[in-house]
Amino acid sequence: MLTRRAFAALSAIGAAALHAAPAAAQSAKRDEVEALRRFAEATHPRGREAAADADWRARWEALTAEAEGLSEGQYFVRTRRALGWFKDGHTAPLPFEFVGGPPAGSDFALALPLRARAFHDGVHVTAAAGAAMPLLGARITRVGGMESGALIRAIAEQWPGNDAWAHRWAGSHFSSPALLQGMGAVRQASAPVTIEGERNGRRVRVRLTPGAPAQLQEFERPRTPAEAWRAEAGFANFVRIEGGALYIGCAEMADLEGKSFLEFTRECFAAMEARPLDRLVLDLRRNGGGNNYLPEALRKRILRSPFNSPGGLYILTSPFTFSAAQNPASRLERDSFAIFAGEPTGGAPNHYGDAASFQGQASGVTSIVSTIPWFDSYPSDQRPWILPDLPAPETFADWRAGKDAALEAVLTHVTTEEADEATRARIFFFRRPSQEAPWRPFWREA
Repeated sequence: MLTRRAFAALSAIGAAALHAAPAAAQSAKRDEVEALRRFAEATHPRGREAAADADWRARWEALTAEAEGLSEGQYFVRTRRALGWFKDGHTAPLPFEFVGGPPAGSDFALALPLRARAFHDGVHVTAAAGAAMPLLGARITRVGGMESGALIRAIAEQWPGNDAWAHRWAGSHFSSPALLQGMGAVRQASAPVTIEGERNGRRVRVRLTPGAPAQLQEFERPRTPAEAWRAEAGFANFVRIEGGALYIGCAEMADLEGKSFLEFTRECFAAMEARPLDRLVLDLRRNGGGNNYLPEALRKRILRSPFNSPGGLYILTSPFTFSAAQNPASRLERDSFAIFAGEPTGGAPNHYGDAASFQGQASGVTSIVSTIPWFDSYPSDQRPWILPDLPAPETFADWRAGKDAALEAVLTHVTTEEADEATRARIFFFRRPSQEAPWRPFWREA
C-alpha cells in the first residue's frame, strides 16, 4: 500500500518531469485526460467494468471536452472526480506534497497562512500565522462563497473514497486557494480569500492573501495521554503497560529510523507475556498504511493470546486508519472477539490498493490507480468502513482539552458477552448492530 513515505519514492522517479511539464507543455491536457482514462481502464481490476459504465464514460467525456479551459485547481478536482468512480480510496490524483511539491509558479504553490482540521463538531483552525492569527482555534463557518459544511459535503460527493476518508482530508482544502477554486468556493486562486468563523462565542472575519507557505503557530493545548506516551517513547510504534491494560500504539506500517517493525513486534510479544493483564488495546488511529505484511505476525500472536476474548481485545480506529492499517483491522474483526472504538475507518474491509502511478506531462498532476484487490471480509460485505462498537467521535473541545474519549472508553469498558463463535453476530460480524448505525459528523447533519 502507498503512504506518504512510499509516495516520496514516486517523486524521485518523476520529479524532474513534473516540474518541467507545465512550461514545456509536452502534450495537451485533452490528450493527457484520454491517456489517464486508458491507463485507469487497463490498470484497475475493475477497469473493464468501468469502461462499460455510462457514468464513467460521461465523467471522462466531460473532462476531455473542458480540460483546456480549466484552472489548475479545477482540473485537479475534476480529475479526482473522474477517478473517484472507483471509490476505493487509492485511485486518485496525488496531492503535490507527496511528489516533491508543485511546479514553480503553480496555483498549488500558493497557500493561506493556516492549517484546518475537520473534527466531528466542526472544522477548526489548529495552526495559523500573520493575518490568520485571529482564526487560531476558531470554528470556520464560511470560506469565500461557501459555508464550511457545504464545502465538505461537496468534497465528499466527488471524493474517491468513503465519507470518513473525505473527512480526514477535508481540512487541507481550507488552506489551498487552488483547491478552493476547484471546489467553487473562490473565483481565482491568487485573489484574497475571506474566511469567517467563531471563536470563544464571537464572530471572526479575516481577509487572507495567498502566498508562499508560512511558518505556522500551533494551537497550544495539553497532550492527550496517547500523545504523551508516544512522545515519551520517542517512536510512532511503541508499547506501554497502563494499569491492567497493554497499550500498543501502531502509527506506521513501516520500519522506522532506530526501530524496525520486527523489533516493535518483538516488544509487543514480550509485553504480552510480562505480567497478568486484563486487556490489550491496539491503537491504529494515526496509521495511514504502509507494508501490508508487517503486522501479520502481531495479528496472529494476538489471535492465539488470552486477550482474544470479549472485553479483552480493543481496537481504536479513526478516519486516518487506512490502507495497510485497514488490513489487520479487518482481519482481526473477522477472526477475533475484538471490540472497535473511536470513529469509522478511512478504508473498507474489502478494498483495492498497491497503486501504480501515472504522471501527467501537460498538467504536472501525478495520479495513482489501484492494481490488486485486498479482500479481508466476506464477498457480501459491501461496507465502506468498519464502524466503532463504542462510538467516541473526536470533538474539538476534547482535542483542545487533551481528552481522549475513545481511549477512556476502552480502558473502562466491561462486557458480559461470552466467547461463543457460534452466535449469529460472530458469524455475520459485518452485520452486527453497530455496523448499521449512521455516522453523522457536523457536515452530514444539514
